[in-house]
Amino acid sequence: MQNAFFIQLSEKEFKELLKNSVKELLESSNEIKKESQKEILSLRETADFLNIAPQTLYGYTSNRSIPFIKKGKKLYFKRSDILKWLNAGNKIQK
Repeated sequence: MQNAFFIQLSEKEFKELLKNSVKELLESSNEIKKESQKEILSLRETADFLNIAPQTLYGYTSNRSIPFIKKGKKLYFKRSDILKWLNAGNKIQK
């Protein structure tokens, strides 16, 4: 049996509780959406997105078989370019 409890709230308190709950849900939903729609990915994020090891991704970049951006010593990837690369069926040639 589940534990149940009852509390009394005024109409104003109930509205405030409801408003805060909806606000929290919307904010968490927006954070998830922003994270999933991030356009520029780091090497680790791209490796996770492709479900490959970061070392494998380094190999793809050194062979120039995957689109990437190099800024200083850091590698970045555009999500849209990675999706195009995947959709094109590019294969690593050895």
